[in-house]
Amino acid sequence: MILVEGSTFQMGSATGMADERPVHTVTLDSFYMAEHEVTQSEWKKIMGNNPSYFSDNPFNGETQSRRPVEHISHYDVYVYCNRRSMAENLTPCYLIGGIDNPDKWGKIPEEQNSMWDNVECRWDVNGYRLPTEAEWEYAARGGAHDGQKKVLKDSDENHSWNKNNSECMTHSVCIKVPSVLGFYDLFGNVWEWCWDWYDCYKSGASVNPHGAVRTIENTDRMGRGGAWNAEPSDCSPFFRNCGSPASRYNFIGMRVVRSKK
Repeated sequence: MILVEGSTFQMGSATGMADERPVHTVTLDSFYMAEHEVTQSEWKKIMGNNPSYFSDNPFNGETQSRRPVEHISHYDVYVYCNRRSMAENLTPCYLIGGIDNPDKWGKIPEEQNSMWDNVECRWDVNGYRLPTEAEWEYAARGGAHDGQKKVLKDSDENHSWNKNNSECMTHSVCIKVPSVLGFYDLFGNVWEWCWDWYDCYKSGASVNPHGAVRTIENTDRMGRGGAWNAEPSDCSPFFRNCGSPASRYNFIGMRVVRSKK
C-alpha cells in the first residue's frame, strides 16, 4: 500500500467530457492505496474462486495469477473487502443490514438489490474498501504533487493497456511504468470500481466527498481508469465510466484503499 498524503486539488477537467465539469475544489485526508489492481491470485486466496473471464492463456511471458481479477460486481467487492479485512485482523468497512460479517449477508444478488444498494461504509475504520471517485482521481493526478505533465504521459497509449495495444485481453499487473506516485495500471488494463453513485459534478468546495446518493435516476456505480478495450483517450485521470452494481464485466476490476488510522 502506498500512502497518498492528503491535500486540496481541483477535481475534473475544463476541456473534457460534459460530466467531467465543472472543475471544483476537493480536500482529502491522507489514505493508503494499493500499488496495483487486485490480482486473480489475491482474489482466489480470499474468495476461493476465480471469476475472471480472462482466466487462462495469458500473453506470452506473462503470469496468469498476476492478471487483474475482473468479471466482479460491486456487490462482490463488499464481500471481498470485508473478508480480506477480517483475514488480516482489520475492522471491516462495509455494513449490510447493520452487519459487517459477509457470511451473514446471504447470497450475493445477481440483479440490482435495494438492501445491497443501501450498503454503508465505515470511513473511520482501518479495513479495506474501494476508493471514492475523488480519492482515485487525486491519486491518478499525482496527489499533492499534481504532476500534470507526468500524468498525461502516464495515460498515453505507451503507458496503458488499451484497445490499441492490449491484443484484446488483460495483462499481468506491474508491467507498464508506474505513475508519479508509484501506482501501476491506474490507466488501462481494467476499469476500477469506485464507491460513488454516478451523477454530474456539483460546483463548490467539498471535504472528503463520498459522491452522489442513490436515487431513482442514479442507479450505477462509478468506474475509473480505462481498460484493455477502451480508447487511449479514455485511459485518463478524468474520464468517467459507470455500470450496474449487480453486473459483472470482463473489463472492470478493482483496487483497494484503506483510511489512514
